[in-house]
Amino acid sequence: MIFLGIDGGGTRTEFIIIDENGKILGHTTKATCHYKQTSLQNFKEIIIDGVNEVCRKADTTISQIDYSFIGIPGYGEILDDAEKMDLIINDIFKQNSFECANDAVAAWAGSLACKPGINIVAGTGAIGFGMNKNGKLHRAGGWGYFCGDEGSAYWLGKKTIEIFSKEADGRLEKTQLYDIFKSKLNIKNDFDLIDLIYTTYEMKRDKIAELAIILHEAAEVGDKFAIDAFSQSAYEHYLTIKALIEKLDFLSEEKVLVSYSGGVFNSGIYILEPLKSYLDNLNMIIELINPILTPVAGAALYAYKIFTREDNLKIVKALREEEIKWKIRY
Repeated sequence: MIFLGIDGGGTRTEFIIIDENGKILGHTTKATCHYKQTSLQNFKEIIIDGVNEVCRKADTTISQIDYSFIGIPGYGEILDDAEKMDLIINDIFKQNSFECANDAVAAWAGSLACKPGINIVAGTGAIGFGMNKNGKLHRAGGWGYFCGDEGSAYWLGKKTIEIFSKEADGRLEKTQLYDIFKSKLNIKNDFDLIDLIYTTYEMKRDKIAELAIILHEAAEVGDKFAIDAFSQSAYEHYLTIKALIEKLDFLSEEKVLVSYSGGVFNSGIYILEPLKSYLDNLNMIIELINPILTPVAGAALYAYKIFTREDNLKIVKALREEEIKWKIRY
């Protein structure tokens, strides 16, 4: 048996094929398939290109895949669009069995290996997803960069711009971030920032999100505003987790596993330590754990679980080892 997992995101789309033992047969990465950032036509082209390429690498065909799980950014938020994407996927996969869902599901399936608990995604955007022991599913956040996505890399990128502009004006005292920002972006005059954001970056989400890396560098040298921005991000994720705990009816006496995925968490202690502190304030038994698998491997694992209806610890262990061999990372 072979299974296909697809994890879409605001920056890239990953494709993976595994067998029933957890061996990775093929893996590839393409540009974002987020139709809101591009178009439904782009979504279709990315999926077709990625599926065909990963099948070539795995020496297989679409018709030979037993089951596929496709995590799609923005899926399920606008009913008409979801129906259009379903038609596109159905046309690509033909008779192949598949399930489409929001990419937050793939992230949860990877981070918690399809076990009950809550996962927070903080990449270009931000969203939370969870499942309780009875199989009840729920999401929170993920309202998009204009309506929400608090705590995301885009949100932190905007915070970085805000701190720099305030320091340039004198509304905030100048800290290490001011000099790091100018050096990294080769800004000579402070107002060059406006042309950079509007003309060079064209205000694109992924480019703004990349500025969060500068915020991390500033935090590394002790910049108080950068450290506080990550703490604010952690608080937003705490609110999402708190909402999901309530919606999923977790009991105060049961342990709740919480994990995470997405580039924001590459900032390590600056996001995780304040998040742990906020979670400690809840009257719950919460265990914050490192992600078990990447979202794309989680998508394939979920395809396996849906098809076989089995929980197989051996396949999870094998997938973890295979990810290392294939150098698949967040």
